[in-house]
Amino acid sequence: MSNCSICDNPIRQVLSMGMQPLANKYPSCTNDFEHEIVREMEVFFCDQCNYANIPCDIDRSTFFEDYYYLSSVNKELVAHFEEVAALIKRHNPKLTIDIGSNDGILLKPLKEIGLKAIGVDPSENVSAIANAAGLETLVGFYDLSMVERILKDYGQPDFLCASSVFTHFERPRDFFEFSAQLLSKDGLILIEVEYLRQIIDTLGFERLYFDRPHYYSINSLKTIAEKSGFSLIDVANVDAHGGSIRATFCRNGSRKASLSVERKILEESTYLNRSTILEKFELFKSSCDELLQKIDYFNVRGMKIAAYGCPARFSTITNIASIGPSLIPFVVDDSPLKQGRFSPKMHIPIVPPESIEHVDVFIVFAYEYINSIKNKLGLNNAEFYRPIPFSKI
Repeated sequence: MSNCSICDNPIRQVLSMGMQPLANKYPSCTNDFEHEIVREMEVFFCDQCNYANIPCDIDRSTFFEDYYYLSSVNKELVAHFEEVAALIKRHNPKLTIDIGSNDGILLKPLKEIGLKAIGVDPSENVSAIANAAGLETLVGFYDLSMVERILKDYGQPDFLCASSVFTHFERPRDFFEFSAQLLSKDGLILIEVEYLRQIIDTLGFERLYFDRPHYYSINSLKTIAEKSGFSLIDVANVDAHGGSIRATFCRNGSRKASLSVERKILEESTYLNRSTILEKFELFKSSCDELLQKIDYFNVRGMKIAAYGCPARFSTITNIASIGPSLIPFVVDDSPLKQGRFSPKMHIPIVPPESIEHVDVFIVFAYEYINSIKNKLGLNNAEFYRPIPFSKI
């Protein structure tokens, strides 16, 4: 039994997701198939601070050497980060650092409203896209050397943002330790992170993968921040990434916390427990079985099936349910970086939207963006389904 990386109490395995590949690595040809990294995905849970962890022995740099996720291809995400930029503007920061800035999806609206912002991202190919668009991005991990570089070249920021990236840190405590050295005295940290309670409540185990070793409750975020001298002063639910929380932190004592923080921690503590996780996971596995049955049903009746969206959850679900190209012949994805490649381990071809001629049934894995998908395709006779739980959308 090991100890929790958040609160140091014992943490024990709660379930296994079976053999899984790296969900954001898309082989480009059949020669790449034999070199894919595959591991058993074990999920551990801390009963004390309500945090979940996926241990992984793979060097973190491996995940970001070539990265294929582009935030800005999703119109809904673009709108979301425009709202985040407006929220940041209310605090009128002199310098904002966006950690895990991807292709500049937040840097762009910040620049447009006149705020100085610098991005930090470890992916060279994605950072190059941002820099080419005039959105200044430093290539590298958010570590001590990056902190020193920012302080030397730009000075002390008074706002740090990390959206859908905090789960990726190898050692999450380091984030707040580095931030304690970087952030100005009265500065703020805004973290948007996939919410563990939401994942369990919606049977969203598809959102577990090796790129993200950490899954947070509000309580675990509060606990880890306090160890580095930060206080959780506000938390709100947001729709991004299938259900997240937006947490705001300041240095201890510099601002007053919202009364809703402790109330929400109390609410989640009655729900986040080992028995509930196991109960929901069994329902998730049953939903995977149902998805497989529905695909068989469509195929037997001669209906042409395709998937839409090849995010990380596509890899998780198709590998748990053993869904390959014989069942779903191709998956459509809007990202040009993924097109022409194959899905991890199950090797379903990834194609651009313009290659579609006729499809009767779409299994939509990027279901948060269903309205945009329907408008883009314009296929009035096609049916659209969410995979887990299986439902028409």
